[in-house]
Amino acid sequence: MLFISAVPYEEGPVAKLFDSPEMRETLRRLIRARMAYKGFEYKDLSRALEGLGVHQNESNLRSKVNNGSLGAQLFMYILLAMDTTTLEMSQVREILAEATATRAGLDTAE
Repeated sequence: MLFISAVPYEEGPVAKLFDSPEMRETLRRLIRARMAYKGFEYKDLSRALEGLGVHQNESNLRSKVNNGSLGAQLFMYILLAMDTTTLEMSQVREILAEATATRAGLDTAE
C-alpha cells in the first residue's frame, strides 16, 4: 500500500488529489501538446529518454502518457528529454480546469 503523508492511498482528500481523473487528463494533454509542439513521436521520446539513462520503450510510454499514469520522476525526465525550459503553471491550471469541466459534464450526463 502506498502512503502519502501518513494517509493511506485509498482514503482521504490527500489521496484523491494524487489520484484524480482530471489530473491524469491534464498530464496526458500537457505531454501530448508538448510532444506535438516539439515534433516528437513516442519513438523519439523513447530515444531521448534513453540518452538520459531512462529506459522506456515506445509502447510503454504511449500507454503511460495516454493513461496519464506516470510518476513525478518520469514526468520530469520527459520534460527534460523534450528540452523543456519552462512549465507555465497557468497553462497547467487551464488544462486542469478544462478537464474538470469536461469530467463534471460527463458525471451529470450519467
